[in-house]
Amino acid sequence: MTEGTAHQALYRRWRAQTFSEIVGQEAVVQTLRNAVVTGRVAHAILFTGPRGTGKTSLARILAKAVNCTDLAPNGDPCDRCPSCVAIRDGRAMDLVEIDAASNRGIDNIRDLRERLAYAPQDLRRKVYILDEAHQITKDGWNALLKSLEEPPEFVTFMFASTHPQDFPPAILSRVQRFDVRRLTVAEITGKLEMILAADGREVDPEAVRLIARLAAGGMRDAESILDQLLSSTAGPITAEAVRDLLGLADTESVRNFLVALVGGDPGGGISILDGLEERGRDLRVFLDQAVESLRERMLADVGQGRPVEPVVVAAARRLAAIDTARLGAGGLRLQLELALLDTAVSSAVSAAPPSAVLPRPMAPGATSASASTPAPAAARPADPAPAAPTPTPPVDPAPAIAVESHPSGAPELARASSRGHPAPSATVPEPRSALPSPAAPGPKSDPAPAPSGDLERLRDGWRDVIAIIGANPAVKPLISDCRPMAVEGNTVTIAFPEEKPFYRENLERRRTALEAGLGQFLGHTVGVRCVAANFELIPQLPSAVDEARILEEAHRIFADDLADIPEIT
Repeated sequence: MTEGTAHQALYRRWRAQTFSEIVGQEAVVQTLRNAVVTGRVAHAILFTGPRGTGKTSLARILAKAVNCTDLAPNGDPCDRCPSCVAIRDGRAMDLVEIDAASNRGIDNIRDLRERLAYAPQDLRRKVYILDEAHQITKDGWNALLKSLEEPPEFVTFMFASTHPQDFPPAILSRVQRFDVRRLTVAEITGKLEMILAADGREVDPEAVRLIARLAAGGMRDAESILDQLLSSTAGPITAEAVRDLLGLADTESVRNFLVALVGGDPGGGISILDGLEERGRDLRVFLDQAVESLRERMLADVGQGRPVEPVVVAAARRLAAIDTARLGAGGLRLQLELALLDTAVSSAVSAAPPSAVLPRPMAPGATSASASTPAPAAARPADPAPAAPTPTPPVDPAPAIAVESHPSGAPELARASSRGHPAPSATVPEPRSALPSPAAPGPKSDPAPAPSGDLERLRDGWRDVIAIIGANPAVKPLISDCRPMAVEGNTVTIAFPEEKPFYRENLERRRTALEAGLGQFLGHTVGVRCVAANFELIPQLPSAVDEARILEEAHRIFADDLADIPEIT
């Protein structure tokens, strides 16, 4: 680039100019080529798909093809004739590109419609490309409807949109639709390597793969990231430079955090979060990395026919339930810390509740297979009648989790079995945080209720819970529509109807009232987690079952005496 020439973005310099330069989209390209060769190009075409996948580029190339004077036998435009050059340089008067996001009203569409009757000046066909066409108003579509159905024979409409569901059905029935898919990591990597080779820059292959994964199937996003990297350094491009530029955490930090999460080590996990914030890393991006690492592990196990470890599923479920949009004190950092503490609290419970939604986590402090840790004795359910409890023998230690390097860079969580059984008199090392430690095996005078008992108490007494929390009129309509779903340690999971997603924000704002009411009913301090659920898949509350049974019995007894009472006004 010569001195004084304005810099042009990488994605503009490397925009595809012919069908053969389009990356991926083989089905769409082949269909368009056949239509050009046979002269069966539709008068209205819709390109839809995610951002940065080539929708506008396909529209421009098709505009070249229908106006090219030296068309290739396979339908590719020559990109050398006056028509192709004029379209490529943006000088063609008969190629009109309209940003429908800012020209969306009825007046703009009327102005476009009035210009349709004029014949093309320098091209064979007049082409209108409307980008972000889903933002055209209803009145605008109505004004364009007749012209779109029967345009002049020299006019072609091309629409590009990421939201085809916003198009009126009357418009969709008048266009040919082409769905443009997301690009694969290999396809994006190949294009980036070609750009780097042409630019003569050295690059770490891992950096290219990292950019391709972060682009999420969009070539334009990948080229924009690469353009920023090329401007930031004159030397070789490394994977560490990509992480620094985008605020990504290193693989080791992600791995160690996951070990702390599944191993019940909140202190170690919080230390990692402190280090990430000190280095200016974005915790939202870090959360995405951790979830993706667990997802890759689970998919690898499923693909190879291995059973997925329950602790891995539990950790993935905890992280996936975090609301990254939650504001207020603590924000995302607090939710990550609570996820770590939830694991530690669950590890301190001797026996997992049979009705719990999340699998039982591992014992506290177990982070590798190199040392065996005594496991706490299994908790005993309370006897229905007053009797001296009998001690239970110690159970096998809970499985420990070790993290190994994974070929894809994701942490490899592997189970390591313990080396032996602890003696009955062995005691459990006290956890780092101030959490209740499990008692040694032996008779107890007042055993604490297990989480499963708390869940049953909530289900049986949910009406009382509604009465307690419903004392606040602002909370009563919300809690009345919710159901207790699970109890894990000191955390109560409340489900709200999935068809009412706005409940999440309202419940989060009133979390203090919910925790206070549930704690008053259960007799101890609890935390609250709110999730959306399909109530048809959740067992009914005992009170609801009893009501249905009574109503059914009443219908059976008084079926012949039912009377239709009109409404009293």
